Amino acid sequence: MPHHRTLAPPEQRRSSTGAAAPVIHAELRRHYDALYDLLLDGRAPRDARPVLDAGSGDGLALTAITQGTPLRGVGVDIASPGQWLGPPEWDVIQADVQRLPFADGVFHSALMVDVFEWLRHPIATLGEIARVTNGPILVVQTDWEGLWFQADEAEIGRDLVRAFTKGAPEHLRSRISSSAEAAGLDVKAVSTVSITADRLEQGALAWDLLESIRRYLVIESAQVRARRFDNWRSELQHAADEGQFAMLVRRVVALLERNPARNPA
Repeated sequence: MPHHRTLAPPEQRRSSTGAAAPVIHAELRRHYDALYDLLLDGRAPRDARPVLDAGSGDGLALTAITQGTPLRGVGVDIASPGQWLGPPEWDVIQADVQRLPFADGVFHSALMVDVFEWLRHPIATLGEIARVTNGPILVVQTDWEGLWFQADEAEIGRDLVRAFTKGAPEHLRSRISSSAEAAGLDVKAVSTVSITADRLEQGALAWDLLESIRRYLVIESAQVRARRFDNWRSELQHAADEGQFAMLVRRVVALLERNPARNPA
């Protein structure tokens, strides 16, 4: 089974008061605000809810997009979330996104973040989400093929990044668009968002992503010896200390909508 690549932090952290608090990376705040605006699609929040979050996982991405807003809805994932880190006001159910237990058109918008690359049947899945959604469907997928570190001069760094991103789908924009059209959806907009980071310190986006890469390559898959990875990370940290570090990752953002003429409810 492929490892789960994610831009979310590996776990919740504690706030200054000691309470559990979801982490929203500063480097992603503007991106998440833009996703929220796309989900509204020019409507008031009351007209965009209830929202379906398809493939919620533990809910961290949902929290990042909707925290502090009046959006409410239902999070759905085929696996139990274990500890739910999403908005406490949302309902959470365990179900197959290809066979959703909802009536036609009950949701006013839908969201799917970093799920597309794991779909075995993307056309059927998008078609099922369209069946229960009478409004915009926002599909967000990190394009891991574009992951890049500026201080990655040594071949070891390129090898480690390639090992982590192995199996990521190519030509994401065209894949999402073609799958949506085959599912009877109109593609209202599709774009690629570039997210940059120049900090390598605890709590920063690059720090947490490197933690995820290390956890997979060294611990979960045992492809790389810890010393080899840590030597590369030390090079990156040195570059950061000298003000020479940068990281780039891209996300494909697609705004879709069911076409009643092609996909009647």
